Amino acid sequence: MNARPSRRRTAAPARPAWTVLVLHAGTVETGWCDACKAWTQLTADLLLLTPEGVSTVGARTWCEICDDPDSPLPPRRIDRG
Repeated sequence: MNARPSRRRTAAPARPAWTVLVLHAGTVETGWCDACKAWTQLTADLLLLTPEGVSTVGARTWCEICDDPDSPLPPRRIDRG
């Protein structure tokens, strides 16, 4: 008499203790900046690369003139009189 075969359990593949996440800028597009009135705005989608796949997590907008850390624009004054 043969014993009934037991069900084998297969272990799930071992995952590393850490997960690699990479933030990557997508295709950069140019545009009009309403603040400085120039064609100097750059916009790119932010892509999150994970072991499970790629997802869009937002967009980043930057202006070459307004957001320049080396020479920031002076504050604007509006004369009301």
